[in-house]
Amino acid sequence: MKKKYIILSLIVPLLSFAQGENDNWYFGNNAALNFSSSTPVTLNNSNMQALEGCGTVSDASGKLLFYMNGQKIWNRQHQVMPNGTLITQQNDSAQQLAIVKNPANDNQYYVFTTGENAGGSYHISYSIVDMTLGSIGTNGSPLGDVLPGAKDIAVLDNLGNHFDSEAVTIIPNSTDQSFWVLIPNGTKLYSYKLGNQGFSNGAPVISNLNFPVTFGIYKYFSVRQSPKLNNGYYSHYICISFWTDSQNPYPPQSYYVNKVYSFNSSTGQLTNDFSLQINGLRAYVPEFNKDASVLFLGYENIHAVDLVNSTSSNVLHTEIYTETNAPLHTGMTLQRNKYGDVYVSKSFSSFLGKVINPDVYGSNMSVDFNAVNLGGGQTQYGLPQLLPMKENSGGSPCIENLLLTTEPNASYYYEIGKNITTKDRYILSPKHDIIMQAGNSINLLPGTSMEMGSKYHAFIAPCRKPEMVQRNAQVQSAQKGMFLELDKKERMQQKNNVELFPNPATDILNIRTSANISEAEVFDISGKKVNIVINGNRMDVKSLPSGSYIIRIKTETGVITKQFIKK
Repeated sequence: MKKKYIILSLIVPLLSFAQGENDNWYFGNNAALNFSSSTPVTLNNSNMQALEGCGTVSDASGKLLFYMNGQKIWNRQHQVMPNGTLITQQNDSAQQLAIVKNPANDNQYYVFTTGENAGGSYHISYSIVDMTLGSIGTNGSPLGDVLPGAKDIAVLDNLGNHFDSEAVTIIPNSTDQSFWVLIPNGTKLYSYKLGNQGFSNGAPVISNLNFPVTFGIYKYFSVRQSPKLNNGYYSHYICISFWTDSQNPYPPQSYYVNKVYSFNSSTGQLTNDFSLQINGLRAYVPEFNKDASVLFLGYENIHAVDLVNSTSSNVLHTEIYTETNAPLHTGMTLQRNKYGDVYVSKSFSSFLGKVINPDVYGSNMSVDFNAVNLGGGQTQYGLPQLLPMKENSGGSPCIENLLLTTEPNASYYYEIGKNITTKDRYILSPKHDIIMQAGNSINLLPGTSMEMGSKYHAFIAPCRKPEMVQRNAQVQSAQKGMFLELDKKERMQQKNNVELFPNPATDILNIRTSANISEAEVFDISGKKVNIVINGNRMDVKSLPSGSYIIRIKTETGVITKQFIKK
């Protein structure tokens, strides 16, 4: 038996702002999602192949404007803009790009593309997309194009030189309507102001990173900003993650480093109030949850770090996902959407994953890698960073409006700045326990129903999300110079890792491992030992008959057994 309830909403006169700028994501191999409601809807209209960095922009009502990778920009009709092929980034192997609306012109967007950090023409640059340009689309408005004379402009350091970086992110300025464009390079963090006077190219605010490696000499790194903090000492965290791969022999002390800093968006500089260095944990692009109480780090495994209660004597962390059979060159990107849900892109998957319970640190956290079916699209290594929004002093910190057509959560607390609306087939079953809080109105339209046994509570109150995370001043004093040492575990895993190549082999089989090989034996499929000469990490297999073989390798860390094929 179903009971339907229609609730008369408290309507307060208001000017409605839909905040739909982050409603659409385009990423990976022709993958796309729409987030106009809390349940993502798969789109099948993307013409983009994005190996890593990508970005998407929609208007305030949630209508797509354009999307891009590091090489091309597509308009809302899925055509490359006439001036939208970027010449300084002909290789799409760069971890990040970032997009932000021009504070001086609501019709323009700055797009920052990063080089592969490989020298030559691969340097960080920016272009400006103007939505008043381009041919007229089907709705009668222009499709947009890159502004002539504002394409592939090199970002310059304080000495007037262009430079390489794989990482870029953007933070709103807390004192005015401008933004900070953050780029780590070398031993410094460069913060460029973008405001009504334009982009401060060549005049960055500079902070020392005190990072254990020099970016530019060593590549493969990313930067991520947190949401604004309820904190009088600093406004945001930023996390820089450096990772290596087995094909690049970096010095051992640089293996897998993540460092979290405190950042002041009034000055554009790092502060000395918070510091956490995590050694030995590989991470591709990190992510913070919606109130910056938890940091997620992942590449093959995913870890969660409690940023509120950790101290220099006890850094709280837990592994919420363990990859037991990671294929070569797999990787995971983490990205928060407009509602604060944290999604996980596991490379070469037909599904997008999602972190379960991202806002309550502890054992209930997990990852569902089949959360969203991409309908023929495929993930790669990147997801689009959110378009940063201007900060209004005293304004609502929550999403302003929410439309629900289904309920994806069994138990959830919605806290929305202005209006919540349900319609179509929004059904609460006995498994549901839902709380809705909105600043102005909660509207249950036809199509909403609640079954006997469902739990539902709704009330009108101002958005208060940041106040829910109280950062104790005494704890904060113990959050300087924190270290989490996972090196021993990770380096042991590195030493235990053995690769055979080429496999199948014709003449020579190579053994790749960082451990010292003390003994190696080869057996045929029947278990009979085969006499083979092994010279260091090379084995001559020319004399072996074609077939499958087992090699038993003894190193300082133990005995490893691998299979190979002789052609």
